[in-house]
Amino acid sequence: MATASNTRLMLLFMIIILMLVMRNSEARSSHGIPTMAKEIDSRTILEKLGYDVSKIAYYRRILGGYPERISPGGPDPQHHY
Repeated sequence: MATASNTRLMLLFMIIILMLVMRNSEARSSHGIPTMAKEIDSRTILEKLGYDVSKIAYYRRILGGYPERISPGGPDPQHHY
């Protein structure tokens, strides 16, 4: 009986310690330390993927930044009741 109660007490103690450790391990922002998201911009990523950034800028200027998209009129009443 004494070993079962000691085992339970030890298990409870380990769970409490684990909860205290997990409480202090929060996700925190790194103040003053540059991160990858801040250093790499979209232009660099596009160049690394093999896109010609000058062509993208050209088409963006032609389209005015917002391409005209036409959405369909909806489902065909003949087929959808």
